[in-house]
Amino acid sequence: MPELPPQFRARVRHEPDRSYAVLVEGPDGEVLVGGTGSLREVRRVARQGAARLFGVPVDQIVEARLDIVIPQPPYGRDGQWVRIVAAGDSTDEESFDLGLAGQAHWFDQQGAWFVTVARSGTGVYPSEYLDFAPVITEDEVAELRSYLARTLL
Repeated sequence: MPELPPQFRARVRHEPDRSYAVLVEGPDGEVLVGGTGSLREVRRVARQGAARLFGVPVDQIVEARLDIVIPQPPYGRDGQWVRIVAAGDSTDEESFDLGLAGQAHWFDQQGAWFVTVARSGTGVYPSEYLDFAPVITEDEVAELRSYLARTLL
């Protein structure tokens, strides 16, 4: 059985379909251990993959020892317009923003996006909740600019 490292390292690769490929640094180098369509599932996939690679039960892969790097996806850039197209569940605050357009900025620590919309402020959204090529109306642009001008005073 390989010796357990003091820290488990994982990396996410953004796939063209906007799913997440999860790679874990194992005893013989980085290995693709699985994929998921949900940012919320990345940690679970990484833990399970690390457990398989090191031949130990999943509970030995402690959350505090799991370092996951999620780079900014290639299909998004800071300051771009996006449209919120999904939410985690109907009780999430984000569900009230469905269909709204806003400006997105990458939030490294969460592996997700800060999205500012005129009606409700800023929320954190995973990539799979956003349309990165939306049609934006002039009214939506004006509304967000007005909102930002009021809140920055």
